[in-house]
Amino acid sequence: MLKLKRNKSADVSAGNVQDTGANAPQGISASGNALRALGAIALLAGLVPAILAFTFLLLVREPGLQTTQIDNIAASYATQQARSVEQTMKGLHQRITSAAASPLALSAIASRSNEDVALVEKAMLDYFPEAISLRVIPIGDMGTADFTGGNQGLRNHIEVDLVRRTSEGAGTEPLSYKFEDKWLTSLAARVTHPEIKDRNAVIIITLDNARFTAQLKAFGADAGKFALEQVYNPPNGKPRTDVIAQSGSASDSATQRAEISDTAWRIAFTPSGKLEDRLAVSQLSLYIIVVAVLLALLAAIALIILRFPKTLEGEVNKLVAAADKKSSLVLSIPELVGVAKQLRRATLRALRQSRGTPAAAPEPEAGEGLLEAKPAEMASPMFQSSSILDQDQEESLDLDLELGGGDLLDTSIVGLPGFPEHIFRAYDIRGNADEELTDDFVTQIGKAIGTMAQDMGEQTLIVGCDGRNSSPRIKSALIRALMESGRDVIDIGLVPTPLLYFATRHLDYGSGVMVTGSHNPKEHNGLKIVLNQQTIAAGGIQQIRDRVVEGNFSSGNGRMTREDIVPAYLDAVLQDIAIAVPLKIVLDAGNGATGEVAPQLFDELGCEIIPLHCKIDGNFPNHAPDTSNEANLAELVAAVQEANADFGVAFDGDGDRLAVVTASGRIIRSDVLMMIYAQDVVSRNPGADVVFDVKCSRNLTELITRNGGRPVLWKTGHAFMKEKMRETGALLGGEFSGHMFFGERWYGFDDGMYAAARLAEILSTHGHSLDESISQFPESVNTPEILVPVDEDYKFELMQNIISNTDFGAAKITTMDGLRVDFDNGWGLIRASNTGPNLTARFEADTAQNLESIKDEFRAQIALVDPQIELGF
Repeated sequence: MLKLKRNKSADVSAGNVQDTGANAPQGISASGNALRALGAIALLAGLVPAILAFTFLLLVREPGLQTTQIDNIAASYATQQARSVEQTMKGLHQRITSAAASPLALSAIASRSNEDVALVEKAMLDYFPEAISLRVIPIGDMGTADFTGGNQGLRNHIEVDLVRRTSEGAGTEPLSYKFEDKWLTSLAARVTHPEIKDRNAVIIITLDNARFTAQLKAFGADAGKFALEQVYNPPNGKPRTDVIAQSGSASDSATQRAEISDTAWRIAFTPSGKLEDRLAVSQLSLYIIVVAVLLALLAAIALIILRFPKTLEGEVNKLVAAADKKSSLVLSIPELVGVAKQLRRATLRALRQSRGTPAAAPEPEAGEGLLEAKPAEMASPMFQSSSILDQDQEESLDLDLELGGGDLLDTSIVGLPGFPEHIFRAYDIRGNADEELTDDFVTQIGKAIGTMAQDMGEQTLIVGCDGRNSSPRIKSALIRALMESGRDVIDIGLVPTPLLYFATRHLDYGSGVMVTGSHNPKEHNGLKIVLNQQTIAAGGIQQIRDRVVEGNFSSGNGRMTREDIVPAYLDAVLQDIAIAVPLKIVLDAGNGATGEVAPQLFDELGCEIIPLHCKIDGNFPNHAPDTSNEANLAELVAAVQEANADFGVAFDGDGDRLAVVTASGRIIRSDVLMMIYAQDVVSRNPGADVVFDVKCSRNLTELITRNGGRPVLWKTGHAFMKEKMRETGALLGGEFSGHMFFGERWYGFDDGMYAAARLAEILSTHGHSLDESISQFPESVNTPEILVPVDEDYKFELMQNIISNTDFGAAKITTMDGLRVDFDNGWGLIRASNTGPNLTARFEADTAQNLESIKDEFRAQIALVDPQIELGF
């Protein structure tokens, strides 16, 4: 409460000064209207930059963005067409190999009889309706194709040379050539008899390139011109490029090309004028926007000039009127809040001095003048309504010096004896396995979940668990409780958490519970819950808690079945991920739940795997299962460097997040990893939304925007992130803690193994090392996530006090999740952890000196709230 003593000898109000004494001031007048002069300057200052900015927008930026967008889309068209042709050729080669392994073909190869060979050629040609010819050329005793009787019906020396090189074991690519004014393509394969070692042959199939022309037309003539090019690089000559098939027409735009693996071919795509017109931005609309903005600017300045004097007068009257009253003071002009705070501090110092207290230092005492939130007003954010949680709000700076600001939180059910309030967290249930997650308490929670599932019409729930020592016991109690509530259960056994999420998508049942302690110490465990394919967060966790308190459960007799979900998961990833070049990868499972699945997955993807701590052990004997702690990655760094691997990846205890190490041993922060993913996803999906949490670098924002995507800043927490991705339709999401969410080609849940596979695909396709890939990104000086120990029952209250009572001047304040302050040269964050008794902090700046300045600012501000907190930064 701001309380000031009124000066009894003067009556002061805005715009009115009265003094009838002999010392009344004389000659007070106004020499001009400074406000109007200031308004005119503001008008000029606003109009000139606005006109320059819009000129730049119209003449430079928009054309440049449009060109970049067209180039990106053209590259995407070329890549998709290249993959289509690549699949066609691979399929043809596989069919040749399969046909050659038939008993009829092997018999002819073994006999070397011309009649048998001719019969085989005719029979095999029926299986290749797209081919215009097929020849089987036996390989002689000297190990080369037998041409003693002439060219064996081959068309020219090109086909003869192709057969000869294939017979000698040289890997041959499909080769196109012109024959009688037509482009033809020949493909050869060497066939070895499995039982008779010296009986071999070469099968050569020839296609009319009109087939490729038809395939190029499949993307539509309106898109542009597709050309299938063959590049010939003679040993001592000038490279030559031949167009061996083409379709469509194009404008004069730049051509984008995509290579076709295992061939000397590539796809060239040039956009058509129609495609460019569809992508073009109407200049008329931009001009309309320019005019509208300029008019709005003029109107705003005029309104300020007209309204500000009255508003200022009213605010000053409030300050004066509240000087000797005990009512609260709420100001409408944020700039006056600082004045009010200084008056408050000065008043408190004056009161102390008047009572004989020694004079205070210039800085106020710790806690002096700060808002004291009542205990009932502070609680975990899990008890906030969804409407509060979903708002992307800026900090309100209205000053209420009696009650404080912010939303009041619902804690209607508190203080039950022996009830472990803190295990019901923002997006899961987590606590000490032996002391808090007892069989009786897990049974109560399981019945509450089963009752909620019944209310939602969900009859069957899928249950899995991680490799912790307490997980089988907790899973058993949970399954029994779900069945007693009338729910059926599918037990998928010991699996990483992403496989539970996958099961709710792959099977016909969209609900499940994962028993896991995630990245926490071995003595902890918990539950992650999915109902109707949605990971429940704050509101749902509170409902479970309330039902446990009420004890009102449904009842019935459910049944249990078991399902092995691992093969289906592996098939799904293998069908989606394509590794162009095999990579050497070190996998650190940290003795967690990914220890068996991850090595199998990457082995089947064709990578060379170096396993590290892949034996599942709930004691975590080698290091804690927390990938966000860089100390836990020391062995991975050493193993990657020793093996000269392409990169290393570590998974947390349940496999829903990852950490990555480059070949040079550099640990990649997750927001930098997000830059790699965002660049890849947005390049194929211009305009796509990318969601990331408040702990991520603002370099990520700039990269997403620069590549044509839309950055979406959101709250930390895997459940919150998935909820925001569903809301926005985002194709990619990520948290600084290592949770990665792919909506493009995948299901949108966090999966460390799939994220690692996508990284391997990107590196193998682009041909750059991981160190090279991240070297192109802007660099900054930053800290890892810093943990500030705070009691569980105090951290949210402390965080609310920090938000309400700190003043960072003109910096941009964001309070959707804690307090993030963005300065011109960097940013800082402090927030309450949803998973442990901590506040978490992170800082980033353009220089080390500015980083320290930002940290100093946070230290000073937080010290005013609670000087006893050991910040650790």
